[in-house]
Amino acid sequence: MRIIFFTGKGGVGKTSSAAATAVRSAECGHRTIIMSTDAAHSLADSVGIELSSQVQTILPNLDALEIDPYTELNDNWGVIRDFVAGFLITLGADSSIAGELATVPGLDELFSLLRLREFHESGKYDVIIVDMAPTGESLRLLSLPEVLTWLLKITRTLEKFIISPVLRPMTRVTPGLGKIVASENVASVWDRSLDRLKDIREIMDTKAVTSARLVMNAEKMVIAESKRALTYLSLYGLRVDAAIVNKVIPDDAREGYLSEWHASQKKYLDIIENDFSPMPIFKVPLFKTEVTGLESLRLLAEKLYGARDSATGDPSQLFYDELPVSVRVVDGGQLLRLKLPFAATDKIDLARQGSTLTLGVGTRHRDITLPDSLAGLEPSEAQHRDGYLEIKFTAPPASINTGHTTANSSTP
Repeated sequence: MRIIFFTGKGGVGKTSSAAATAVRSAECGHRTIIMSTDAAHSLADSVGIELSSQVQTILPNLDALEIDPYTELNDNWGVIRDFVAGFLITLGADSSIAGELATVPGLDELFSLLRLREFHESGKYDVIIVDMAPTGESLRLLSLPEVLTWLLKITRTLEKFIISPVLRPMTRVTPGLGKIVASENVASVWDRSLDRLKDIREIMDTKAVTSARLVMNAEKMVIAESKRALTYLSLYGLRVDAAIVNKVIPDDAREGYLSEWHASQKKYLDIIENDFSPMPIFKVPLFKTEVTGLESLRLLAEKLYGARDSATGDPSQLFYDELPVSVRVVDGGQLLRLKLPFAATDKIDLARQGSTLTLGVGTRHRDITLPDSLAGLEPSEAQHRDGYLEIKFTAPPASINTGHTTANSSTP
């Protein structure tokens, strides 16, 4: 099975790109389903067909649905939310907002992904395409299998040895204890939800070929958000196999009103090429009209992937199969590895400002959003090895913290 996530900021053409990919995939002969997990759905508007939370066939080989994230959240978290809300109320929280406080942001979209488990078990599909909500936070949450495994182990141990034999019986004789000790029903729902999320991660890791595609526009803020998404998705083991740049103003529209936009985009397109290579980058021109309906999506797919018989014509293929960013613990600090081919002999210059690392290789510069795990550490040395730039981060000296270092790629 092939699973493809589409993520990006709102308004960049993410849903249209996902829908065009689904249409092309189906017409290449793959049994395809596209699902939207965004609470503010626009998939139905994109395909021009009314959709619901039930699977509906819209083309030969193509099914679609718009998942209701609130229903999925209530089914998988409602009992837990009610328990936590009740506990917060006993601590003095306003009852009108306790339910909101008891829901972790991103859980609604995360639980929407449980439908992947259903589709995998059915064996009906070759390709699953997921149109994510703009934040894509659920991908980050789901990319933490170690945390899910740890939570399952801890909660089951507590339930078996402490809560069930000791605390729960005491709730019958101790007033108020029942408000802070989860009932068997709450514990069961929690356990089941963690199990199902762990199943989804295992499907994505071992039972399916999974990747994400970043959709963006050639604009400063959108590019920054896409870099952040690339860093975190890569760090948590989810491959990003392509970047899609939508709404590129064509050269024949560079005169007149759009001239400044065209010049601005040209500058940002160069930045995208520099910062996202060697990952494939697909550019889609700004259409003269709104992209809605199946015919428009077919045209978008052609602009996006080329002709159906071209090298990139089948959108279900994995276009890029490397993690461009990774972090691991080493003696004395942590090692950040960046995919950076063809630069083995260049001088490397590093400068850090906040969560951004500016990397200079020869005459080229690249900004990298650093993960939270590197907070408080500074780049100390860098070297090029097997097509990757390896940057060691260590704790800065107590008396000095310049945030700047220079190293040659041949330096051991």
